[in-house]
Amino acid sequence: MNNKVIIIVVAVVVAAVAVVLVTSALGIIPLSIPGLSFGKSLPSNGFVYVIGAYPNVPTLVRDVVYGHELRGLGSSEGVGSLTPSAVQYILKLVKNGNDYVITYGNPKASVWLLEFLDPVCPYCSIFDVYNFSQIAPLIRSGQVYYIAVYFPTHALGYYQAYAQDPNASVLLTAFNDSVALWLQWKCISSVNASQTLSVINETYIADFMYGLVPYVEYNNQAYLIYYPIFSYSLINKTHPECSITLKPTQAVNITNNALNQVNNIIPLLIPKNLQGNVGTPLFIIMKNPLLAYSLTMVRFGSVNAYL
Repeated sequence: MNNKVIIIVVAVVVAAVAVVLVTSALGIIPLSIPGLSFGKSLPSNGFVYVIGAYPNVPTLVRDVVYGHELRGLGSSEGVGSLTPSAVQYILKLVKNGNDYVITYGNPKASVWLLEFLDPVCPYCSIFDVYNFSQIAPLIRSGQVYYIAVYFPTHALGYYQAYAQDPNASVLLTAFNDSVALWLQWKCISSVNASQTLSVINETYIADFMYGLVPYVEYNNQAYLIYYPIFSYSLINKTHPECSITLKPTQAVNITNNALNQVNNIIPLLIPKNLQGNVGTPLFIIMKNPLLAYSLTMVRFGSVNAYL
């Protein structure tokens, strides 16, 4: 075999390996080579936490769905194991009647995805616009159960700014409308569940186009104040069946109750040294806790009651 042939053979092998690695990273085909490890394995009752709108969240979701090892975990990401207390709290979240949770999809899916979000969170908007479309097919196909948990960090910021400057009534309006957006989502998910992901995406596109883009383009912070008002008005028009009118006192109570719920569950899922970094979006990617803890849950009542 001459040198030219050897070079061609090596090039073909390298190219083939590269294709396998890339397609595996994209979740297109599984990669399992004995003795070759690319990340951490997830325990049967395990979960992955991701603090922040990292673009590798879709990859991690696919890794858990297809049983791949987890790759590319950063400093604000990690693996944990569900405790019975965590499972109980998560099941309470997904039961009907929780005002601060929206669920969509198949609860019997092998993977559950919790996203702690705020309808006016700019980072949530960026993630949704650029990355969520990679996860949506897995949700719609029944492979992933989606759970949105209301975490009004940015909405509360408008109210705190208003408290410091009561003459700036636009800040109170922005706060009020920010909370009303969550109620609009909640209503739409109840009235027409098939529109749940669409209305979330519609809101975040509006946030992105009428808040973040002009803010960056014109370096004018006024856009960061007015975009919740615009998005609220838009959803009222596009979904008149869920038009919401909210009083500031009601909005304060809603944000306080939502934050109390988040504060109760965060210590069960996030390491203590990272809890101070928690904000929106926050992702928890877990194997279906009903499957991981089915025997445990029987002691607390029928598992089917949660499905």
